Order: sequence, then C-alpha cells, then structure tokens
Amino acid sequence: MSKFLRRMQQIIEGLSSITGYLAALCIISAALIVSEGVIARKIFGTSAIWQIETSVFLLIFASFVGAAFVQKGEHHLNVDLILILLKPRTREWFIVIVSIISCALAGFLAWYSWPMWWEAVVLNEHSESLWGPPLWIPYLFLPLGMSLLFLQYIVYIYQKIAALRSGEIHEKADRFELRDIDLAEKNSESREGLASSTGGSQDE
Repeated sequence: MSKFLRRMQQIIEGLSSITGYLAALCIISAALIVSEGVIARKIFGTSAIWQIETSVFLLIFASFVGAAFVQKGEHHLNVDLILILLKPRTREWFIVIVSIISCALAGFLAWYSWPMWWEAVVLNEHSESLWGPPLWIPYLFLPLGMSLLFLQYIVYIYQKIAALRSGEIHEKADRFELRDIDLAEKNSESREGLASSTGGSQDE
C-alpha cells in the first residue's frame, strides 16, 4: 500500500472513530434531555419547546453519522446461517460481495440526499413546530453519515481484497458472531469428551 492510500485509510478510520464518540455523546445527551423534560413536567408542570425535537435530532445523528463507526468495528447486524457453512476463503469473498452491495447503497443514498439538504438550505426551510429549527440541520445527517459509511466500506473492501490476494485468510473469522459459534463448538466437543471419558471410567 502506498503512503497516500495508507494516509487516506488513516484519515477515514479516524473520522469514523470520531463519529462513534459523537454518536455516543448524542445518545447520552438525548437521554438527559428527555429525562429533564419528564421531571420538569411532573414537578413544575412545564416543558421547553425545544426538548422533543432536539432529542430526535440527536438520535438521528447517532443513527446515520455513527454508522461508519459501527462498520469500522464490523458490528452491523449480520445473518450468518450461510457464512458458517462456507470455507474460509469462500466466506471472505462472500463478505466482500455483500460489502460492495452495501457500499453501493450507501453511495446511492449519499448522492441523492445531498441535493435534498442543499434545497433545505436554499429555501431556508424550518420545522412547523413552535420552536421552528432550520431543517437543514437534521437533513445534513443522512448525506454526511452515508458519505462516511461509503468511505469506510471502501477501506473495508480494500483491506479484505488485499488479505485475499496475499493469502492472509484465517480459518476462524474475526467477526464476533463466528467467534461465539466457534466457542460453542469447542464447549460442545469438551462436554462430549468429558462424557465419553466418564462413561469409560464407569464401565471399568
């Protein structure tokens, strides 16, 4: 890998890590805002007009912009019923194909959501609530998040293909679902071995 590609990979993964921390901060902030609103209504009988929309905006940010961080750690939800039956190299290529499809979808959403955000900026669109915040703020989260997710998928696919070409294929995948299955298989084999040894001792 050239210095330029390595540097770009570091920048993209660094941005993904930052978005992860920001997403966590948004979730905590949304929880605190909602809790404060509930307490204020119960005790004082009043609530601020900005609380509901602010908490919704924060959760939207966490969902879309935090997606790149989740992909960086390979923690998106997966169905592994087929993957666990495949050989390691076939499994890795299958993951690459699925990742390319996901990358294309993220790029498609980013491409078509940026104009929507710009339209909200140009038209100065606002929410119809009493607070009336500008809509370009929440509209920004989808194109920004999908753009970062697209870039993170590019890095992930590049790493996978590079590993396949170099022969760095592990018999046991690093993904947490497969590790759990491998652990369960080992425990099952240990129990069977213990049962057979116990049965042999009783026969003697």
